[in-house]
Amino acid sequence: MLDYRVRNRIEWFCKNKINDFSPTISPAPKSRTKNEIESIEEAVNYYLGKGVTEFVVQKKYMGSYCTIYLKRNLDESYFVSRNGFKMDHIDVKKAISSLKDLHAKMIITFPDFETILIASELLPWKILGAGLIEKEFIGYYDALKTHNVYLQSSGLLEKLESVRESELFTTYISDKKQLTKKEFGSKHKSHIVRQYEALGIVKIPNVAKQDESLKVFQNQINTFGNEAELHFKPFTILKVVNIGGAEVIPNSNLTYELVNDDTFLHLEITSANKEEKLKEMYSFFEKLTNENEEGIMIKPVQNYIKNLPPCFKVRNNNYLTMIYGVNFHQDFDHYLEKRNVKKKLEQSINGWEINQKMLQIPYKDLEEENYLMRLLLLKRINNEEIEKTLDPRL
Repeated sequence: MLDYRVRNRIEWFCKNKINDFSPTISPAPKSRTKNEIESIEEAVNYYLGKGVTEFVVQKKYMGSYCTIYLKRNLDESYFVSRNGFKMDHIDVKKAISSLKDLHAKMIITFPDFETILIASELLPWKILGAGLIEKEFIGYYDALKTHNVYLQSSGLLEKLESVRESELFTTYISDKKQLTKKEFGSKHKSHIVRQYEALGIVKIPNVAKQDESLKVFQNQINTFGNEAELHFKPFTILKVVNIGGAEVIPNSNLTYELVNDDTFLHLEITSANKEEKLKEMYSFFEKLTNENEEGIMIKPVQNYIKNLPPCFKVRNNNYLTMIYGVNFHQDFDHYLEKRNVKKKLEQSINGWEINQKMLQIPYKDLEEENYLMRLLLLKRINNEEIEKTLDPRL
């Protein structure tokens, strides 16, 4: 028997005419040879290995995912979060007002449309993430800043280093290696052993490097956690529903240029031009990094390809400092070694398969008694439970 919360969620979903449920997005695989925790080249290699040769590369926006249900009557438009919930807790009037230019453009491009589903990013991040920014990120920064100031002013680190370099401690370390257990025990009292053992395992932080990382971290918070007018960055037309009820699923990431004026790359990669095209992608990524953007999205031109993920995200190391914490650069080798996107990738593919089947259900048939939609929703909600067990930093 279904948990009542799951059942209520499914019923709510159907009542509110929700036609899609966005999947989780996997980071690009790592590259040990290039020392990249999220590698552009490995993302391309993955797709090339699956027969994909034509790509779209877009800026990754730092906000909150949102599907715009753009209506012919603009005032009837509504917005759905990544988890399939109607976004009624934002300023809906302001959100609709921000779509006037997009709406006018869609009327010209699709003169018979009744509803268009557009994958978008709601900006700024603070619209939905204000509490998270304040509690998780600013609180973390303030605590570490206070900690660093104390370490710099207290003289504690100098005292620890002084003890470690003292003759007594170096003799202790030498005796531990050379003396028998009995000899060692008779020479060094137990309370001294406890103190020196504790001292030996203390990791003395590099305060100067932590200060540098804190500046990077603060810059990321200031960049992505700032105040701004509510607006959208659309990137893919998922579905067009016409007045007569006929539907079209464009299945193309080139619809980006119909809804967004930002620069993007459209590349066809072959064995002959691969290195040249990779340079172009890396250059695009570096330019965005220098402009304090989060990173890029690498997608096949075809929006949906069976058994493939919709895209890979590649985030720069400055942004990842905000996700992993200020020790990210110092402990980069550790994070690189531990990084594994296999399960995240599986869930991205599974979620994308379900989402495609949901999109194929006619918009006019979205109702409480649509049992195919109910089944797909249950599968997607079960996927969500698996996603909760994955590393949230991915």
